Amino acid sequence: MEYSLYKKDGKFPCDVTVDYDNMVFTVRDSDTTGEVFNSASEVAQWIKQHWSVDQFQRPDDYYDLMKHLEHSLEDEVK
Repeated sequence: MEYSLYKKDGKFPCDVTVDYDNMVFTVRDSDTTGEVFNSASEVAQWIKQHWSVDQFQRPDDYYDLMKHLEHSLEDEVK
């Protein structure tokens, strides 16, 4: 899963990658700083701590991202 969202104050998109096949779990913020994680659950936890729906141009994109992450977490547990 790869996701791009735009913050209201950012020039560049925020990118989220959750790729179980290649074990890639990353977040890149609108200021181009990035984080690398060991699991989708770490990605979800980081997003919940650092981002909020009101920061984004399209709130539905944020909600869709969180919904996809929840499904990934369910698959991770299986």
